[in-house]
Amino acid sequence: MEIYREGKKIILTEQELFLAYEEQENIYDMENVRENMGTYLTKEQYPKFKGNKKFIEKATFLLRTYLDKNNMTYEHAIAEAIKDAAESVKI
Repeated sequence: MEIYREGKKIILTEQELFLAYEEQENIYDMENVRENMGTYLTKEQYPKFKGNKKFIEKATFLLRTYLDKNNMTYEHAIAEAIKDAAESVKI
């Protein structure tokens, strides 16, 4: 695949394209975790975890795991991932 960065043509290998896809998928998942934390955390939990990098990374990892291995819907997986990460990440 050809892409252009700063006016330069770059040809990506199949592996590089796959890695770029995975990176974008992770960014998308992390943003969704951040956006949905207020919905699935209690009012007491939310301020504690809002800017917690470890929590967000754990919830993102769990989200992708639940989607890939448990065949959950995205909504169900994100809800469970946020709740489970809150239980496992110590503040």
